[in-house]
Amino acid sequence: MNKAFFPRLSEARDFLPFLRAALAAASGRHTLPDGFLLDLIPIVEQGVFGYEMLPDQESCDYLTIGRDEKARPLLRRSLYRHDSAAVLRLATFKGRVIAHRNFDRPNRVQCCDVTFADWDTAAEAAWSEFDALFPNVPRGSIKINDDGSRSLDDALDVANAHLVAWDPCIDFCGVPGEAQYGFALLRRAGECGQLALRTPTSWELQWEAAGRVVHRQWLAISQSSPPRPWASGSTDVEDVTLPDARPVSATSRQPR
Repeated sequence: MNKAFFPRLSEARDFLPFLRAALAAASGRHTLPDGFLLDLIPIVEQGVFGYEMLPDQESCDYLTIGRDEKARPLLRRSLYRHDSAAVLRLATFKGRVIAHRNFDRPNRVQCCDVTFADWDTAAEAAWSEFDALFPNVPRGSIKINDDGSRSLDDALDVANAHLVAWDPCIDFCGVPGEAQYGFALLRRAGECGQLALRTPTSWELQWEAAGRVVHRQWLAISQSSPPRPWASGSTDVEDVTLPDARPVSATSRQPR
């Protein structure tokens, strides 16, 4: 992928809670099967920056909602064939998809992208897709728990404050629990770093550029242990925690 598409740290800080807020606002008009669990995984992949909507049930279809290279709202539906169950979903090296040419054509992932005029419409479409993909009954209201995502929001905010002079790009590989391995930070050649959740209660930031080194550690905001999924299907709608949306610019900046 062209490095120019990677979001700036400041952009990721603003955009991710904004996108979750759009999904949460639309969730009240939809339902999920009782006991259904759904996580949001930050991802930058093939021209899309946003969240993969990861269900806890087996499926051949996976949804990603985010913005494309022109900052337009986009919903991607990826189809994985039944007969490729023994094949890795994605073969990667350091977070980059590799060896596409080594897979048989029938086993390749098929993607369908749809762009929208606004985020409300995109969020509605995402939940409607889930209604169709998982029609199981009985169904219940969608219960949102944003605590786990807020921990990353806070870390991005703190990291951005320390690196405001550079505002590097950040890469999200779309791996569950990726914070424990670390999110790569990059800018120009020779300027790189990492933001990582070193323990369940502490974040660490490392950055090096032109001989300057930034190394910071701080406490993570408290969250439930173990972390709960971002959304679930339930008739119990108490204790719903909604994301706080940050203002987001209409277009993304390109790396300097």
